[in-house]
Amino acid sequence: MTDFIDAFRRACGSRALAWLIAINVLVFIWLGLTNLCCMAMGFHDELSIDLLCLSSIPKVALAKPWTLLTYMVVQYNFLHLLFNLLWLFWFGILLPEWLTDRTRVLLYIGGGLFGALCYVGVNEFWPDFYAAGSFLCGSSAAVLTIMAAAAVYSPNRSISIIFIGGVKLKWVFLACIALTFLGFRDSTVASQAAHWGGLVFGAVISLAFFRRPGRRYSPRKHLPTTAQELSRIAVAKARRTVHLNVPGNSEAVTNAVAGRLSDTGRLDQLLDKIRLSGYSSLTTGERNELNALSQRLKR
Repeated sequence: MTDFIDAFRRACGSRALAWLIAINVLVFIWLGLTNLCCMAMGFHDELSIDLLCLSSIPKVALAKPWTLLTYMVVQYNFLHLLFNLLWLFWFGILLPEWLTDRTRVLLYIGGGLFGALCYVGVNEFWPDFYAAGSFLCGSSAAVLTIMAAAAVYSPNRSISIIFIGGVKLKWVFLACIALTFLGFRDSTVASQAAHWGGLVFGAVISLAFFRRPGRRYSPRKHLPTTAQELSRIAVAKARRTVHLNVPGNSEAVTNAVAGRLSDTGRLDQLLDKIRLSGYSSLTTGERNELNALSQRLKR
């Protein structure tokens, strides 16, 4: 089980993305089981609507403030869950690699909150007859935030699509947006406003903070202290020319050089893994190996 969790986290590229996907899936399973139990007992399940979904009526929404958060992890059917999580995964791994897990979660929550405010606000100031007394559920606004942030950050990044080949991210993003709004063409104005709110929030955050002029990211800046030290040592040793002038035991010299090169190669592998997936992606054995390399290369 631990191996599966580690593999899933590495596939997601970050612990935050893995947790967001897992929470959505677990809530969907829990609500499905709850609904089955309610049906077996002969009454309709209103738990997900009354307690977890966001009401379009401001007074009701304010009376249940937690629904501003819970609505974004409640999906109303399997296809809704599937598409939201697929897009969350595909675009989540394309976010700037230097973002911390905390920033990724805040981006998701921030987009969901802004979408919720747009939903309630539009229904309050431009009331829709069909939206009166309705509820909002789903992670679409939060997922659209992630999608917009990734697409605005690197619009010309080429990604490979089966049967098509390389396509720029901006075109994939626009296609997903078209599918999103075509799929919800019968939805209310307020729910569409929630989707647009998520899009705008993600684009603005990406433009304001991820693409600031003059920003230069150094992966080593965000590594833990041990990894920073190892990186410094590796760079110093790579730049330094070592002249060995040890008479006699040439075999010992050869073995020492081979061992040093092996350590440096393994160090590069561990640093690449940290740069791509974060320090938390290392297993316990790899962290111990990292510390051992640190002590050995310092000598």
